[in-house]
Amino acid sequence: MADRPALFATLPADIQQSGVIRNGADFTYPPLEFVEADGKTFTGVDYDLAQAVGEKLGVRIEHSNAAFGTLIPQLQSKRLDMVFSFATVTDERKEAVDFIEYSQSGTAMMVRKGNPESIKTIADLCGKAVGLQSGAVQVPIAEKASADCQAAGKPPIDIKQLGKDSEVQMLLRNGRIAVDLLDSPVASYSAAQGDQFEVVPDERYEVRPHGVMVLKGNQQLAESIKQAIDELMADGTYKEILDKYDVPDIALEQATISAGQG
Repeated sequence: MADRPALFATLPADIQQSGVIRNGADFTYPPLEFVEADGKTFTGVDYDLAQAVGEKLGVRIEHSNAAFGTLIPQLQSKRLDMVFSFATVTDERKEAVDFIEYSQSGTAMMVRKGNPESIKTIADLCGKAVGLQSGAVQVPIAEKASADCQAAGKPPIDIKQLGKDSEVQMLLRNGRIAVDLLDSPVASYSAAQGDQFEVVPDERYEVRPHGVMVLKGNQQLAESIKQAIDELMADGTYKEILDKYDVPDIALEQATISAGQG
C-alpha cells in the first residue's frame, strides 16, 4: 500500500479500512457544487475542497448527488459519512449533525437585469412573490420579512419554495417572482453568467458560517476533517480554490468544529 499521509491515522477505523469517505452534496448550486457541461463531471468550490481534504487524509472521496433536503437524513441512515454542500450552520441542524466550519456568506437578493421593480431592501418585498430553495436558510429570512410586512400593515410576501435554485431562476427569468433569495456567492456567480440578472448592491442578510456536516457525535471524523482543512488553509490550497471560483470573500481564517448540545 502507498504511504498514507499522517492524518490517515486519525480517521475512524471503518474509514481507514474502506479507504473511502462517502460525501453527499446537491450539485445544482454553482459555483459551490455543480455539474460540468458534459452532464456528469462534478465541479465547484466544495467539490475541489472535498477532493483536497481526501488527499490530505489519504482516502478517496466518493461523491453522490442528492437534493439538499435529503442530505441530513442520509447522514442519519449512515448512507453518507459527510456532507460538503455549503450547509449554513444553524441551531436546528446542530440537533442532528456536527459542523466543521470552513466558510461564510450572507443572503443576497437577485433580481432581473435593470431591477424593474426597483427593489433596494428586503422591506420592498411586501406583497411581491419571492423564490427560494426549500430547506435553505433563506426560508426563515423570508418568513420574518413577511411577518414584518404584515406588522407594518402591508401585504405579506408570497414565498415560493422550490427544490433547486435553477428552478427559482427560471421563475425570475419569466417574471413570475420579483426576487431570488440565495447565498451571496451563488447570486454573484449566477448574475455574472449572462445579462439576465443582477444582485441588489450592498444588501447582505444574516452573514453566517457554513460547515461540512457529519453525524452528531462523530467527533473523530470531524476532527480529522478539521485538521485537513487547517492544512489546506495553511499551505495556500484553500485560497487557490476560492480564487479559482471568484469567491474570496467566503474565506474564514481557520476551521472550527461547531457542535450543538446533544
